[in-house]
Amino acid sequence: MTPYILKRDGRREKFRRDKIIRTCRRAGASEKTARKVAEEVERKIYDGITTDKVLALVIELLNEYEYSKGFRYDLKSSLLRLGPSGFGFEKFVARLLEEYGYKTRTNVYIDGKCVTHEIDVTADAITDRNVRYLIECKFHNLPIYTGLKEVMYTHARFLDILENRRNCKAEGIWLFTNTKFSEDAKRYASCRRIKLTGWNYPEGESIENLLEKKNLYPLSILKIEKVVLDKLVNANYIFCRDVIEGDLKEIKRKTGLSLKEIRKVAEEAKLVLG
Repeated sequence: MTPYILKRDGRREKFRRDKIIRTCRRAGASEKTARKVAEEVERKIYDGITTDKVLALVIELLNEYEYSKGFRYDLKSSLLRLGPSGFGFEKFVARLLEEYGYKTRTNVYIDGKCVTHEIDVTADAITDRNVRYLIECKFHNLPIYTGLKEVMYTHARFLDILENRRNCKAEGIWLFTNTKFSEDAKRYASCRRIKLTGWNYPEGESIENLLEKKNLYPLSILKIEKVVLDKLVNANYIFCRDVIEGDLKEIKRKTGLSLKEIRKVAEEAKLVLG
């Protein structure tokens, strides 16, 4: 009898070996390792086991067989470490878009017709200077949905700015979240032509896809102290590659971290990138 997994939102879902295999493979594990991990997980789980316990078991097994892949498997959960304020997530979104040809700024103030708005990120397409997106970043410390209310609120702010268009060349609004969107949020956004990007939405262009396409792994995936992570993120060192390829003395100057601390982060980042 196939056991059921208890998800964080209370729903129950049948265990699927192929889902474990697929995610392990996407984390970079070999086909042989992925199948071995899935088989061992299936032997050890029981009806009603939580998704968190399944995750911990998979990571433990991946670390045993292919050390660096255990880090990568936990990519989605690692984004939760960018909180709690959400400031780190804004930095993450800005840097991610820079990797895809946008020039970005964070925490920009733009006057609307009625009030002044603080925009989390502005993104200008380098190939077309007339294209700009105003980006709202909705960060959640827990894996909960970004719903209709958040999308409508974002849309209302955008409309106020458009009525004062002489101060803004915005072509559209873009809402990012580190979790999922509700179905109502998706329908409203589609109707109002609002771009949405979440962990697994839209298909082929989700945060997960954008990271995997360029082999980008955020520093939050590493087992480093939160205070170290925050100092790096605040200085705009977001991805493992940023530290590996960066000048250690420059990182030290910008973050206030010791060279010993930076080298430790870089060494762990190299393990993740394999």
